[in-house]
Amino acid sequence: MVNNFGSRILKLGSTGDDVKVLQSLLNYLPESITGPDVTVDGVFGAATETAVKKFQTYFGLSVDGIVGKNTFLYLGQPTGSFAVGPVFGSRTLKKGITGRDVWILQNRLASTAKKYATALGGPADSIFGSKTEAAVKLFQTDRGLTADGIVGDATFYQLYLHTFMGGRLLQRSRSDRNKGFDVFFLQTKLADEGYSPGTIDGKFGPNTEAAVKKFQMAVGISADGVAGPATYWNLGLKSV
Repeated sequence: MVNNFGSRILKLGSTGDDVKVLQSLLNYLPESITGPDVTVDGVFGAATETAVKKFQTYFGLSVDGIVGKNTFLYLGQPTGSFAVGPVFGSRTLKKGITGRDVWILQNRLASTAKKYATALGGPADSIFGSKTEAAVKLFQTDRGLTADGIVGDATFYQLYLHTFMGGRLLQRSRSDRNKGFDVFFLQTKLADEGYSPGTIDGKFGPNTEAAVKKFQMAVGISADGVAGPATYWNLGLKSV
């Protein structure tokens, strides 16, 4: 049985591909947030628990070393009561399907690379049409997968590992949207484009809000300081 990331609580003793995703995401963040890199072996051992606890401490979460809905949210994967509609990864996505998980797929692809954003043709609309299928095929080709345009377990796994934003709106004024892994990569993208978000720390403060607004003004979209589909898509268009 494949356990997609966010499909179950992860804790000491858990094993599987979702643990590998967790370990990989923890390793993407700097040591100041998660401590030394952990071995990506799919086994939730003591070192992974320590890294999770450091992540939780850094972001002000309950420090129990258990990856539940609050920790998943700050890892960019809304689950449980934070999910709107189907959790991303909980069902196969293909042409003709609609829903919030399609919206997340589109945001993740759009914010990652110019060619995916170009193929999508515009910000996320929650409808899996021909353009989304084309973008998925490009991603699958890049990751060495069968380019069938269908998002199943193997494609979800690669999406977790290689697309880092888009699971939720990001904004300064909401405690469920202003901290975490995806905020860290939003800040990284903004800095790469010359819009200084201040310290790249995974915390959506006034400097990050100002940087988002400046970027939004520059690309001609509503400068509300909220990173949503239009912002993700335009960031993607600026990528390599």
